Amino acid sequence: MNHFRNVLDAHKLSTTRKKLSLKKLKNIQQKFSCDEFLKEKKQVCIFTAGSFGRLDSGEKSDLDIFVTADGDNDVCRLEEIELFASILRINKELDFPPLSNDGEYLKVFHVEKNKNRIGSPIDDKENWFTTRMLLLLESNYLHQQDAYNRHIHEVLNVYFRDAKEGHKPFKPLYLLNDILRFWRTLCLNYEQARHDTNRLWKKRNFNLRFSRMLTVFGTILPLILDQQISQIRFEQLTSLSPLERFVDGLDLLSEDTSSLRDRFGDFLDYYENFLEIKETQDFEKLTSEVRESLHSQSSFFSEFIFDALTHQSVPKEFKRYLVI
Repeated sequence: MNHFRNVLDAHKLSTTRKKLSLKKLKNIQQKFSCDEFLKEKKQVCIFTAGSFGRLDSGEKSDLDIFVTADGDNDVCRLEEIELFASILRINKELDFPPLSNDGEYLKVFHVEKNKNRIGSPIDDKENWFTTRMLLLLESNYLHQQDAYNRHIHEVLNVYFRDAKEGHKPFKPLYLLNDILRFWRTLCLNYEQARHDTNRLWKKRNFNLRFSRMLTVFGTILPLILDQQISQIRFEQLTSLSPLERFVDGLDLLSEDTSSLRDRFGDFLDYYENFLEIKETQDFEKLTSEVRESLHSQSSFFSEFIFDALTHQSVPKEFKRYLVI
């Protein structure tokens, strides 16, 4: 049964936005592929997160860029400088806004060096945690698809190590715990941002209520419902957008889904409305009427996700794990 997938495929606004996002993404990838310096760096992956990672970009979307590399130290300091220069030049030639936070997150993460640091103090301090989560949950490659796939595989090797040791039935609690930690971190980062009057915290609030929530819990749903979850299966999920992953999860619900089915069209409409407002209006200057409507729709949105996660088809042990 693919009821929810069929509804998504028939939702004109969602499919149109995805097609436009893919077209823009292809143009960006082509630009990166033409850079002479980058052509030689087959061990380096450059990927984008945010709206291009979710395939829900608009006319004003910018590039959120992250870099991973093979080995412990395959890119020396001088190569880093050239690498970043290429990224900045391409970003400018594509007429995107300057990288966020003055390029604060532009650094090379060597996967072999960092993959076993999950949970360590360095994990958070050096931004490897965020980079790793975005790579798995909300990304598309810009340079070197082979390296991109390889780095996802190497990171997931850590999360699925117990499955390889023959522990049956395998439960992906290690990965689930980190995804939930990422959600809590996003919420805490939002509260911290409210102290900075220069940051657009109202926009961040609605991002949390819609796109960020979908990225996190849209991935969790199929993760806890697929009784045959494996590393290969999860790698397949990473190739889908968060919305598509969520839809895959909805179609895995085996009991009565009539309530969710009745509301799914509105769910898609409200998400598209959020994206349209994000593209055309200033969140800091929304009229009270628009803001109240968006708040109401975000409540509907989160309630729909909650009802899916607590549906009778979801094993009780996972419901408990989501709370305790």
